[in-house]
Amino acid sequence: MTSTTETSASRGPDAAARPARIAVVGVHGYGAAHVLTVQALERSGQARLVGLVDTADGPIYREGKRVGGDLPRILPSLEDLLDSTQVDIVAIATPLHTHAELASRVLLAGADVLLEKPPVTDLTAFEALSEVQRRTGGLVQVGFQSLGSLALAELRRVISQGQLGTIEAIGAGGSWTRDRAYWDRAPWAGRRMLNGHRVSDGAVSNPFAHAVMTALTVAGWNAPDAIGSVETDLHRANAIEVDDTSVVRVLPSTAGKATFDGILTCAFTLAGPREDDPFVMVRGSKGTAVLHYTEDRLTLPASGARRYGRVDLMQNLMDARAESAELLSPLSATGAFVSVIEAVGAAPVHAIEQENVRWRGAGEHAHPVIPGIVENIELALSRERLFRELPEASWAR
Repeated sequence: MTSTTETSASRGPDAAARPARIAVVGVHGYGAAHVLTVQALERSGQARLVGLVDTADGPIYREGKRVGGDLPRILPSLEDLLDSTQVDIVAIATPLHTHAELASRVLLAGADVLLEKPPVTDLTAFEALSEVQRRTGGLVQVGFQSLGSLALAELRRVISQGQLGTIEAIGAGGSWTRDRAYWDRAPWAGRRMLNGHRVSDGAVSNPFAHAVMTALTVAGWNAPDAIGSVETDLHRANAIEVDDTSVVRVLPSTAGKATFDGILTCAFTLAGPREDDPFVMVRGSKGTAVLHYTEDRLTLPASGARRYGRVDLMQNLMDARAESAELLSPLSATGAFVSVIEAVGAAPVHAIEQENVRWRGAGEHAHPVIPGIVENIELALSRERLFRELPEASWAR
């Protein structure tokens, strides 16, 4: 195995003197996006793609297109990579319940990590991984791409300067549609537990994790002790173990009140009538701001809508290794998020009566639609209410 001394010696101001050696673990899925990112960094002379790992061999595809270029052969395990290759950074895009163990192995080998979201699914794993990071001195960047958004940075600046007045409420909402094939995409999809490991692949914890994390970031709730209580109202239109339609209402602890003394409400569905842009809403005494984080679009009461750029998290990690930047999405800032999804993972999920669901399409393309769900989400956020507290959401009772 590559020694800690060999790899960690490349950190610091001299790290940018040579291309970073980057490997990707889990390439047949979202990991393919990391492969493309590293290839772009190769073309600019900043990185070298030195390894690929996956339990399955074969061509790599991203959004239906085959990833070309001179790719390393795919190794079957992380151990095979670390035993044969010197690496500086490993991007991990594997099933949720494998993140902590794989990231720990990479850190112990002396490399840094870009870890896909959610980083882990419970606080025990969060503390264990954090301890390995502290012991090794390695860097862990979590793949919340929205935290690299310059629109988010502008929103936080506007709030800090008081342009929205006193912040009264923060909310996150989203309505997407997902078919049966989505829930059949992997053995862990739609599961709470798999082989004794917590998976928690529900709407709050995975598809809309960016919305939850971005809202928590705006609130300034980073550490687990910032969270006072988490109220959940979890439902499923699909025959799965986890939620596909949910409201989560989060209140701060005494520590959390130091940055935002209010309620954070998140309302989502994967059983919507269409694909809408998810958003984070901040209501202040002087107006409301809306961040559509997938589009890096910020709408302010005084100036209207504007689109911004985004800092790539791999580039940011490389800059942090060279001590020329701070991590935008460090593991240390995700403790409050893990606290929320741990509560979600332990809460009951209620099956929606099928008489309240409309199915569209057929076979693997069939997908459920809850009539009125978009309006229900808007009401949940504006009133800071759970679905079951809304007279208009009779399906939730």
